[in-house]
Formats: sequence, structure tokens, C-alpha cells
Amino acid sequence: MPVTLTATLLAAADPRPVQVVLNGTTAGQEYRVFGTSTDGASWDVPGGTGVSEGTQVLLIDNRSALNTPITYQAVVDGASYAASPVTVEHDGVAVLQTIDGLIVVGVEVASVTEPRSASPRSAEFEIAGREAPAARLDVPGSYTYEWELETEAVDSATMRSILRTGMPIVRRLVPGMRDLDTVVIGLVKAWKDELITAGGDTWRRWTLTVRELADPQPSTPLIAFTWDDFDAAMADRVWGGGALNFDGLFTTWDDFDTADWSLL
Repeated sequence: MPVTLTATLLAAADPRPVQVVLNGTTAGQEYRVFGTSTDGASWDVPGGTGVSEGTQVLLIDNRSALNTPITYQAVVDGASYAASPVTVEHDGVAVLQTIDGLIVVGVEVASVTEPRSASPRSAEFEIAGREAPAARLDVPGSYTYEWELETEAVDSATMRSILRTGMPIVRRLVPGMRDLDTVVIGLVKAWKDELITAGGDTWRRWTLTVRELADPQPSTPLIAFTWDDFDAAMADRVWGGGALNFDGLFTTWDDFDTADWSLL
């Protein structure tokens, strides 16, 4: 069976998540699945790093760049495979979300100067009788960013709930905002917020100090649907003989696994 990779937009949320399906791998093959956008940005798909068990690999990506064609690629034992591009459309220019994608808020980017800092992780040690110190060298640390984002009304409450989870966050942008990275995973170290005018509106500006992270669980796939979604989709279907009648809906269990339950 040839190796194939497909990408499909689901209707489970806004912005829409992408279902990425890798078929045709054999047990023991190593694989990595990632997305790229037209501006050259690249990010790993959650759960997309692993060793095949010889079955279908079903992944959900809810961390993609916005409003740009996305090409998903899989590298399987050194060979590359690509899916047809898809575009995750969104009315705004940016969203902030928890890393699991369950809480999402649309935001305005108040500043595109994006101050950032990084520090070396090397150390020097003075040694008696030597003029120069001994050194222990390491790669530098990741960036710490200062983000300024704005929300209004109910979105401010959603932003607050995201920050109060204590979970890592994901910032997703449309490409073309200077050289800002379109997808960043980070840990919020501090934040402050204020109403931005003395008038009667409810626009609130958030200043976030964020340390960039790699995916803390790169081998853990995300979900797009729950059993509640299944129950809602199948509520009007015919039951018979003690089992749900799937006739006309699914040919194989793979079809069942990849169903868009928000549309059934």
C-alpha cells in the first residue's frame, strides 16, 4: 500500500481545525508530520512525531497559520510526502488560544515591534593560577517576547480565562505582519492589562511576557470531537437490533474515525 497524506478542513471550531491523515506506513517506520505556510513558517502537527504501528495515523492540527495556503508534509524513513494545500480562514488577523485549542479568542495586534530577548546558557569558572577562565558552553535559550494584544467586551473575558488556565498558549497570525512568526507556542510569565481610553468603550490592551516553547507533548495527538459531538450527530439515526445502523454512512472503520461529526 503506498504512503499517502491527506489534509481536510473540519467544521468543529472557528478557526477550523485541519484533519491530517497518514496512510500506508508499515510497523516500525519513523514519521514526522508538519505544516508549512507560504511565508516559509513551519510547525509540527501535534502527535505527528512517532513510530508507526502499521495502522492509519490520524492527527488534528489546530495551530496553523491563518488565511494562507498550508501544505502538510510527512517524512517517513527519510522519504517526503505532501498533501494538497488547505487554507484555514479567519475573519481577523490573529488568535490566541490554549495549547489544546479548546479556548480560543480573536485578538488585534496592538504593536508589531515585538521586543524580544534571549540569553546565553554558558558559564565561566575562574581557576587559580590561570589567567583565562574555564568555560562550559551550551546553545542559547529561546526568545522571551513582549506581546501587545487588544480585545473587546466578551473577548476580554475569554482572554482572561486563557491566561488563568496556566497552560502554554499559541499565537496564530496571518502572514505578512512584518517578520513576525505566524505560529508561536509559549509560556506566559507575566501579564498586565488596561482599558485603552478614558471613554465609554471596552477595548482592553494586554501586555504579555511570553517565553517561547517547543511542543511539550510532541507525540500526543489532539482531538477535534468528543462523545457529545457523536451523540448529537447520531441522535436522529435509526437504532435496531441493539446497535446503531451505520448503513450508508461508513464503509470502513477508517471512514468512521475520520468523519466530520459536526456535519453529520
